[in-house]
This record gives sequence, C-alpha cells and structure tokens, in this order.
Amino acid sequence: MMTQSWFLARRLQTPAASRRGVFLVVAAVCLAAIMTLVAFSVDSGMISLTKTKMQNATDAAALAAAMEITYAISNAGDNVNDVFTYAQNQARDKAAEVAELNDIYINSGEDVVFGRRSQDNQGNYSFDWNPAGYQVNCVKVVARRDNEDESAPDGKIPGLFTGMFRENGTAVTAESIAYIEPRDIVVVHDFSRSMNFDSYFSDEVSTPLPQATLEQNLQTAYNDLAPTYLGTMTYLPSYITTSRSSSDGAKATVTHKGTSISVTTNTKIKKVQLTYTNGSQQTFTISNNTTTSGNWAGTGSYSGKRIRQANITVYKYGSSSQQVALPSHQYDWQSMVECFSLGNYPYDGGGWSEFFDYVTETSVLNNYGVMDKFGGQTFMCYLMRMRPSYADTEDLWKTRHYPFHAIKEGHQMLCDFLGELGFDDYLGMVSYDTDHRIETTLSSGTNSAFPNVNISSSPLTNDYDAVNKLMKYKQAAHYSYATNMSGGLKDAISLIDNHKRSGSRPAIILMTDGNSNTLDRGESGSLPSGWSWNTLFDYDGNGSADYTTSNTQSKAVLKYVKDAVDKGYTVHAISVGNDADRNLLQAVAWLGNGYWVDVPGGMSASNVEDKLEDAFIKIASAVPPARLVKTDE
Repeated sequence: MMTQSWFLARRLQTPAASRRGVFLVVAAVCLAAIMTLVAFSVDSGMISLTKTKMQNATDAAALAAAMEITYAISNAGDNVNDVFTYAQNQARDKAAEVAELNDIYINSGEDVVFGRRSQDNQGNYSFDWNPAGYQVNCVKVVARRDNEDESAPDGKIPGLFTGMFRENGTAVTAESIAYIEPRDIVVVHDFSRSMNFDSYFSDEVSTPLPQATLEQNLQTAYNDLAPTYLGTMTYLPSYITTSRSSSDGAKATVTHKGTSISVTTNTKIKKVQLTYTNGSQQTFTISNNTTTSGNWAGTGSYSGKRIRQANITVYKYGSSSQQVALPSHQYDWQSMVECFSLGNYPYDGGGWSEFFDYVTETSVLNNYGVMDKFGGQTFMCYLMRMRPSYADTEDLWKTRHYPFHAIKEGHQMLCDFLGELGFDDYLGMVSYDTDHRIETTLSSGTNSAFPNVNISSSPLTNDYDAVNKLMKYKQAAHYSYATNMSGGLKDAISLIDNHKRSGSRPAIILMTDGNSNTLDRGESGSLPSGWSWNTLFDYDGNGSADYTTSNTQSKAVLKYVKDAVDKGYTVHAISVGNDADRNLLQAVAWLGNGYWVDVPGGMSASNVEDKLEDAFIKIASAVPPARLVKTDE
C-alpha cells in the first residue's frame, strides 16, 4: 500500500513540473513581442517628433521667405539691376537661415519654390508653381530627410530598434506654403487747382517756392506744351511796343510798361500826353527841340497811375519848327496781338484779351518782375491760373506742372510696381475737386490722343495699365477748381465696400496737398459719438492728443478715415506741394494705421519724383503679413 500510494502521489506531481518549462517559452515569446512593440513605438515617436520639428521649421521658413520678398524689393538699392530676381534669392537665403536656426536642413536652391495662388469667379483657389515672370504671391518650403546616407543633414531617420527588421532608415518630408493675401487698393487723387501752385507765380500760397524753382518749373511746362501759336513772343517775357508814323516819315516807338512808357523817335519830341485807365489825362511839353527819346510816368496826383494810351507830338521829320501829332499808341490786347503777330487764340476757354488783362492786372506778377511783360513764361502762368481745366486748355495734360505731375508719376510707379510685384493686388482710382468721382472711363472720342479705357464693370481691377491711363491724361483742375477731400474719401470707401474681394486686405492711398476747402451739400464736420482726440491721436503715448483741429474741413476728412478704419481698411497718406497741410495728413495716416510719406516743398522736379518713387515702393511693398495655407484651401 505504501508503495502504491507513493507511486500515485508521484504521478500526480509530474504535470506541474512539466509546466514550468512551458511558462519560460511563453515568457520569451511575450518579451520578444513587447520589445518589438517598444521598438516600433520609440521609433515612431522619434519619427513623429522629427516630422513635427521639420513642419515647424518649414512653417517659420516659408513665412520668413514670403515677407523677405517685399522687404528685399523695398530695400534693394540703386545698384540692383533685376530687383525681383534679387528679392527671390534673398528669400531663398532667408528660408535656409530660418530652417537652420530650427536645426533643420533645406536646400535653398531646390526646396524653396515660388508660385502664384489665384482665385476664380466661384471663390476657389488654385496654385501655379511655375508662374510667368515674377508673378508670385506664395512660397513653398520643403524639408526632406530622404538621403540614404543617414549621417547627412538630410539623411533618413535611423531606427533605434527597427534596424533589425529593415536595412535603411525612415524617409520623412514636410512642406509649408506661405501666402501673401492680396489687397484691394484705391488711390485717391487731388485734382484741384492747387495742384499746380508750384509751377507758376501765385499769390494763393502761404509759403511760395523760391523764384528760381518756379522759373524752372515754368520752363519745364512751357517746353512740354511746345506752343506754336505765340507768334514772335519769346519764352522770356517782354513789354509791348507800338510804332506810329506820319505821312512825312516821322516815327515814334512806345514801350508800354504799365505805369510808365519809354519813347524813341527818329525826330524830336514836342509833347507827350498820357491817358490813364480812369480816363484822366496829363500832358508833358518839351521846352527844347532836341529830345528824341525819354521815359514818362504820371506825376503828382497821377503818380503810379496805369497808362492806357500815349499820344506823341513830334517835329516833322527834318524840321525844327513844324509839328505833327502821330496816331495814338493804345495799350490794349489788340496792340499785343499786333506787336507779337498773334493769330487766333488756340483753345476753347480764354482768349488774348483775357491774357492781356491777366498780365496787366495781376499784381503778384510785379513781385516776380514780369507784370506787363508778355511771353511764354507769363502765358503759362495765365493758363495755370485762369484756364487750367481740360475743357478750357486741353493740352495741359502734356505738361509737367507741380505738384500734380509728381502724383501722376507716383501713380504710374504704383501701377508698374504692383504689376511687377505680382501679389494679385487690385487697384481702383478716385479723383476729387469741387466734386468727386470713381474714375473708370477714357475715350478717344474726347481727344484723338487718348486711348479707349473702360473698367466700369470692374472698377477694382488688376489691369494696371488701364488704371494708369486713367491718370496719364489728366491735369490739375481737370474738371473744376476746389478741393473736396472728404468727398474723395467717401467715394474710395464706397468703391471698396461694393467691389472688394473676399479675403482681400483693403487699403486707400490719399495723395494731396491736404488743403480741403469745400464739402458736399449736407456734409459737416460733426464727429461721431465717442470721438476722443486724446485716444485717437496720442502719437507719443503720453495720454494727450498730439493733433487736434477745429477746422470743419479737416474734421470731415478725419471722420471718413475713422469710418474706413472701423471697416478694417488701411489709409495711407502722401503729402505733396510746398503749401501742403502736413499736420492733417500725418493725422490721417496715424488714424488710418497706414504710412505717412511727406514730399517736402522746394525740391527740384527730379527730386520730387525720386521721393515719390521711394514713397510708393514703401507703401506698395507694405503687404499684409503672410499666412500659412494648404494646397487644398
């Protein structure tokens, strides 16, 4: 019994001993599985972490490269010939630099790609990574870890444990696209008559330019106009002379100087009678018979009186006793026409008689030494003061008159720059004077020299050439004289309100001398509720306003700037002209969250244009911050 019980007990213990070996095998298998999972988890984590790091780096590099384009363009300098190639090269370098700062390698020549993102009529976006020319508005930066050499900066990611399962590391790529959002820009031009004040002798400015500068600007405008209808008038003005003769050959020539005359004869003068503009007369009798020339002017109570007519009595030619009264020497526009052999007046507005009255009655001309003098210089003064509109003098658009020509040049620079920049910006144009309007059409039916332009169906457009032509053929006071700046801003806001694109950044560029002097009917300078000068115009942050005004015109302007800002529109301001209200325009730009660029008065024409070119590059390149987008957006 003991032997059997023992044997039975021994048999019952044998399976337990066998199972100990099985558990070891199961444990080994489980450990291998666990180690495999751990290996893949660690490697996956490293890959994910690396990819995230690469993505962050390409995000930063793409944003930096996109913004570098406009920075490089605006700061390229005169020694850069191809500014857009230069800008793209700078952007490539910036992308590589930023990626390196994030410990990620990119090949700037291959991994930085420039493209164009466009929107169709249905609002859908597409990308073109091989756009024509320099028409780019987005940058793609790609970071690659796909080099078989795992030790290279772009080498595949080596596996800590997965190497036992495969021979090579893991290839990873990341890419980012930075997009510069387009702008809808409206440029607002001052078409008032004050936009020619820097090009003629005017008494309407508080701070006139030096005479030498005005004379230079007048000469420029005259050369551009190239008038062929001034008879024998030279550019430098001269007095009118009249010659009268008797049948026996006695002759007297009178030079009319306004308040005096000079007389020369081929015989001897006996008597000079002056008739003044009020009809009174004064006679000077010569006591000797030897005087053949001289100067005469009113004396006593007639001193300084203007002379309308001179009657000269002389001795007959070759006689010392017989006298003859020569025909009257009239000082009037007919004498001017006769003196300078003038034909018909060439333009629809004005005339030779008005030109005569202007030169003889405009006292400011006396300050410049040209009153009562007739020539190309005073004729240009007359046109720009009395007949500057297109309806009166249609050829003035050809002339460089300032500051209007400066903003015309600036307008062309803006159109050219936006076209070259290629950021899909849209542009529109508003002009103002007594009234205001959105400029959309130009017709060769008005003038055979004009092209046909019609953007009325799309007054905000990327047809920059059309918008440029709308300005090219204009002149100061093209439509009328006064300055309704608030009306111009009102039209600019309306144009953006009605035609802006979804996702665009609206902006207004106001170019003016800033001297508004009229309002729309029913308009006022009443400011909206909650207006705080201290809050809105505290330039230095000390809690007090650095600009305030009680001027109704200025307040009306600022009211519309505030309206634009409240709608998310940026307002830039460019002040031009020697007499510009620079304080107001600085306040406009400050309130409008834009740039204020001042073109100082007293500069030469070429310097004005250089200054404006800098201004437009600065403003046109002030694009919104780039943002990241995806190819499926």
